[in-house]
Amino acid sequence: MAWWIKCGVWLLALAVPVSSVDKTDDRFSACASGFCLPKNYSKLEMPSASKTHIKMDLEVLDILKVDDKKFSISINMYFGMRWIEERLNVESRVEEASWLPLDINFIKETWIPHVFIYRLVSFNPLDCLKRLAGLWIVEGKELFYNQLAHVTFMCPMRFNKFPLDSHVCSFWVGSVNYDDTRMTFDLSRLVYNKEDKNYQSPVLDYSIDIVELPESERVFKYQDGNYSITGFQLILERHYTKYLYIYYLPSTLFVMTSWVSFLIPPEVVPGRMALLVTLFLVLINIFNNITNVAPNTEGMTAISSWMIACIFFVFGSLMSYAVILYLLIKQKEIKMDLKWESLNIIYSKDCKVHHPPDVKKRLEELDEISEWRKMAAIDSVFLYLFPLLFFAFNLFYWPFWTLMPDSDS
Repeated sequence: MAWWIKCGVWLLALAVPVSSVDKTDDRFSACASGFCLPKNYSKLEMPSASKTHIKMDLEVLDILKVDDKKFSISINMYFGMRWIEERLNVESRVEEASWLPLDINFIKETWIPHVFIYRLVSFNPLDCLKRLAGLWIVEGKELFYNQLAHVTFMCPMRFNKFPLDSHVCSFWVGSVNYDDTRMTFDLSRLVYNKEDKNYQSPVLDYSIDIVELPESERVFKYQDGNYSITGFQLILERHYTKYLYIYYLPSTLFVMTSWVSFLIPPEVVPGRMALLVTLFLVLINIFNNITNVAPNTEGMTAISSWMIACIFFVFGSLMSYAVILYLLIKQKEIKMDLKWESLNIIYSKDCKVHHPPDVKKRLEELDEISEWRKMAAIDSVFLYLFPLLFFAFNLFYWPFWTLMPDSDS
């Protein structure tokens, strides 16, 4: 139902001609629409001396915000409560009435359930010319109070699997004054129409569903008492597709591009170094961006571990080239040493210059094996080794993070 229609329904309910609270009759302390409270009525006392049962009517309209930084969820909802007030005096003409609206001021004269929302951050009632709240008689002596509000509550989410994470957040309603021997809570109605085509949630990062609380969460044990709880669970599944093409795909392509450096001749130092250093700096920049947008967590996230691995793969390519450069330098040093040895000249009778026999032999051996072939062979090894290592990393990474259970579920 659209917002303006709901607002009109509330105003219509509030405008229903019902009698205001009447205290002129000495027999009653207050009356509204033929429903009266006895003279000795006390709103501090519970309706029943044994046990009072509270039925919650929860209708979630919007999921306004999932705050990854403050670990909280904000929702827009109708917060309703039903309870039987045995002390009501009902006129015969309205005894069988169903869903009869009462003056909202009548709620000030009656006993109201002491409801406690666990992990509550804020509860802000909404207004539409008047406060969007109503009071009804449902059947006989059952009162129904409903209030439209923005509710924010804490959810202990853990983001180690970000962006492959999912969360289960519980919205608990109960009482901390009376244990389950005096007051019990139950869910009479839970509404969340996520398939409504006229409504699109502003929380685009998650797929959200709402279900009833499991039996294991319907009792809260505190000290020596058990306290009844009702409510619902929000199941949050993060949409990770955009992270695949914003972060995972580019970083994978950068790692694969670094393998092209193994095809560049080692003598072309500027071209090969420029490629690897540029890729290394770009990956670090992406990693810094992920650190800024990622939720707070006490450890490493899935996407952080991916980026660190990609950085190390490019760094490994850079270090492998450093090894090749080191070998080239050593080759040149050996060659220079041999040239110095060749300065020991032997003069023959025909006045010609000859190298010593052993030096000449070593120079010939060095020329037989080309330096370029040696380095090319090393590059070929790295060209096969690095893709195999990256493939093995993917075989480990994706099953590990996708199959890991969520820590807050």
